Amino acid sequence: MAKRSQSPEKKAQILEAAATVLSQSGLQALSFENVARNAGISRQLLRYYYSDMDALMADMCDHLATVYQRMLVSGIVEIREVERLDFFLDFFFGLTEGHPMPPHLEAYDSMVAYSVGSDVVRDRMRTQYQTLGQVIVHELAITHPQLSPAACEELSYLFVSMMHAHWSFVSTLGYTADHGRLARRAIDQLIQSYLATPQPATLEKPWRRDG
Repeated sequence: MAKRSQSPEKKAQILEAAATVLSQSGLQALSFENVARNAGISRQLLRYYYSDMDALMADMCDHLATVYQRMLVSGIVEIREVERLDFFLDFFFGLTEGHPMPPHLEAYDSMVAYSVGSDVVRDRMRTQYQTLGQVIVHELAITHPQLSPAACEELSYLFVSMMHAHWSFVSTLGYTADHGRLARRAIDQLIQSYLATPQPATLEKPWRRDG
């Protein structure tokens, strides 16, 4: 008997359920039983789609990144091109009116913790964050052509680091989202410091991996 094909809609349902489990209850609650229950499917069907948790978590990285991408694109089409960098930065600190951050921000902390013991999830997360970094490099270069490529790379790494730490504090630890204005202002000040004082890269190449 031929193996039945997997439904993209069902897979998205599973990944959304896994993200909900992580956001609401943390990594300690992550199990096939809890994900299946949240998705409203049997554990057997879940295991048909995902035979191991590493594969599920890796796909969830892509699933959540796609959600972010869609929301970014929907906002970008509504603004003038000269405002794109500001929109990107505002979006990732929760300051774009009408285009809020997607849910499941707490899931990212759980995925980082999970990646300590999973090479596949760690590689997937590094790829997703580096892709975001390269988008920021591109937008910085367009908005501030006087910045060197090295400066854009450094700023992209610092932005992604600050953004992740910011949402860890706000979503995971429960500080108010009002802190987004503080972090966003710090990013502007950081960019201005690079514009005011051109300097060589402090790293040979930001985003390098160890080993």
